[in-house]
Amino acid sequence: MVGLGNVDNTTDAGKPVSTATQTTLELKAPIISPTFTGTVGGITKTMVGLPNVDNTTDAGKPISTATQTTLDNKVNKTDTATMLSTYLRKADTASLSNRIDLKLTKTDTASLSNRIDLKLTKTDTASLSNRIDFKLTKTDTASLSNRIDLKLTKTDTASLSNRIDLKLTKTDTASLSNRIDGKLTKTDTASLSNRIDGKLTKTDTASLSERINTKLNSSVIDLGIRTGDIIYWDEGLRKFRILAPGTEGQVLKIVSGIPVWGTVATTSVPAFSPCGTTISDIDGNSYNTVLIGAQCWTKENLRVRRYNNGTSILFDASGDSGGSSTTWQNLTIGAHTIYAHDSTVTTPSNRTKYGYLYNWYAAKGISTTGNIASTDTLKICPSGWHVPTDAEWTTLTTNLGGENAAGGKMKSVGTAYWNGPNTGATNESGFSALPGGFRYGGGSFDFIRSIAFFWSATEYASYYAWIRNLNLGHGGVYRGSDGKSFGASVRCLRD
Repeated sequence: MVGLGNVDNTTDAGKPVSTATQTTLELKAPIISPTFTGTVGGITKTMVGLPNVDNTTDAGKPISTATQTTLDNKVNKTDTATMLSTYLRKADTASLSNRIDLKLTKTDTASLSNRIDLKLTKTDTASLSNRIDFKLTKTDTASLSNRIDLKLTKTDTASLSNRIDLKLTKTDTASLSNRIDGKLTKTDTASLSNRIDGKLTKTDTASLSERINTKLNSSVIDLGIRTGDIIYWDEGLRKFRILAPGTEGQVLKIVSGIPVWGTVATTSVPAFSPCGTTISDIDGNSYNTVLIGAQCWTKENLRVRRYNNGTSILFDASGDSGGSSTTWQNLTIGAHTIYAHDSTVTTPSNRTKYGYLYNWYAAKGISTTGNIASTDTLKICPSGWHVPTDAEWTTLTTNLGGENAAGGKMKSVGTAYWNGPNTGATNESGFSALPGGFRYGGGSFDFIRSIAFFWSATEYASYYAWIRNLNLGHGGVYRGSDGKSFGASVRCLRD
């Protein structure tokens, strides 16, 4: 009747409340699991399950289990001074300074300075300066200056200057200059120049130049030497003598060890000419020369067609421009040829630029047989010159720094005669090696402008002889052997 059909006033939950009361109730927090906003009052620590928490001290503040575990895992939580001790020495919990002490001496806990003392002398606790004193002389505690004095002369306590005086002459207390004077001549107090004069000749007061002249030869000041005079030493008379110039056509000879001018007798004696001048062969071809070490060499490949006694050297032009020929292959006497049989096709010709190619028999001077006999060996080089031996070639390359380095120093530079790259070529020796190529034993030609081959006069075996070659791709000199029918260039060496 009053619109409260559902109200049961007999139960607490069924009792009606007003809207305002319901709103107020909804703003209250449930007592079982309340949610608060704003400031909460009237709630005790016991009411929220924290009866043992004392919030008045820092140590009593609660932390989570996870936070406590993290703190427990920190290194040495009560000692941050020894965090590195585990890595230095597991059992060492001392300070860093003590750990250093421990590394020096197990039982030494003294200061670093004392530890150094201990290392110098176990029982020495003196200062560093005293320790140095101790090392110099066990009983010496004097200053560094005094210790130096002690090392010079045990009983000498004088100044450094006096000590030097004492070392020069025990009783000499003069100045350094006087002491030097005393070392030259004790009684000589003259100037340094006079003292030097005194050492040459005590009574000689002439200039240094004149004194040297006097020492060499009392008459060297004016020997009356003229152009062309030759000075030589006469051991019998123990003095220098002068040989006046000879007349046109005379040659210089040695008679009983003395040089004299003479005339050409039954044998031809070439006139002396210094290395670096031009020489000529029997055919009138000229060659420049160069001194390398003590050896005088021709700077050009040989172009002669006769031995120096006038005997012709066989010329072989068999085969076409390729040169293949059994004629060349079967020769056992001296022969020469031109690369590719060319003498006029090019300007200048291969002969003019590179000279002839000779078999070894020609280099050796064998003109009639294939056997080496003293009666059959002629000279292909000009008089006074010869084809170098294997040993003489080695002397040359040794003088130029060895076989690996000598080639570049011997090769003519540029590409006028050589194909590129002409590796290492400097020609600093002046030898001017030219790549005339070679002729095989079978007669064919090869490698002009690329390889230079030079005969030696020395046999390697019955059918072979020693040879040298230089090539465009290397800065060395190769020592090898080739068959005696091989065609190569020839250089001459002065006797």
